[in-house]
Amino acid sequence: MSFKRLESEDFLISTDAIVAPAFAGGSSNNTNGTAVNSGVSANYFKAYNGTDGRGELAVAFGDKTGPVSGSQAVYKQFANLIQGSADSDLAVGTSFVAVVIDRQRYKQSILPSTFRINDQVSTETAAAPKFVATGSTDVVFTDAGRQFSNGKTGVAGALFLYPDIGTALINGGSLPTNIAAADVTADSEEVITSNYVFIRARNAEFNYSQNPTFIDSTTGGVRYTDFITAPQTFITTVGLYNDNGDLLAVAKLSKPLKKDFTKEALIRIKLDF
Repeated sequence: MSFKRLESEDFLISTDAIVAPAFAGGSSNNTNGTAVNSGVSANYFKAYNGTDGRGELAVAFGDKTGPVSGSQAVYKQFANLIQGSADSDLAVGTSFVAVVIDRQRYKQSILPSTFRINDQVSTETAAAPKFVATGSTDVVFTDAGRQFSNGKTGVAGALFLYPDIGTALINGGSLPTNIAAADVTADSEEVITSNYVFIRARNAEFNYSQNPTFIDSTTGGVRYTDFITAPQTFITTVGLYNDNGDLLAVAKLSKPLKKDFTKEALIRIKLDF
């Protein structure tokens, strides 16, 4: 086993955004319209499965002056989530329909530019908002993360998107009796952070081994004279240690890498988290 201290230039952190369709079967549109809950709660809340049988969408009606155990409770929950206080007023207005995408579908967040409310109206109207503005100057930060809107506040047609919690709020209206397939379009966005570690084996490094096949356990010398004049090793594993000597991570090569004085090697280790 041989050790080498890594320098700052041996480390690199990179981030990549992974975008994928949010709904069942790799679809960017929701796929089913079957409500899976009933009873009193269905008066202000409905949940829908996708064609794969997993949760896909939830739709809720919130009203600041509605029934305490129903739509008013929904309003207060979203006010607390977005503004940090159940008694706060929401920018969308005093009543709204909330469209919530199941967390397993959108993973880390919704890609804002892909979100769209679809319906039978071919163009956006005050009563039928379709999408939000997603430019860098359109974002507002709340307790629920980023907030985008279609430029309307507290009036009919106001639409607010909170991509980091997979939720859109639409001013006024009432709880839809059904959410048909393709009524909502969205893609998920997940940011993957990768930590790259570059291990450089120079020509004069890592050519000897403490493996029992290399060292004579009786004399403590190398087992064969060729190991002195023309040594060679095979790198199979790289361990990353901290300054206390604790093993933090292990990387296995796909096949042994031959190393001698005539060869140099660059091994790139990728840690995703």
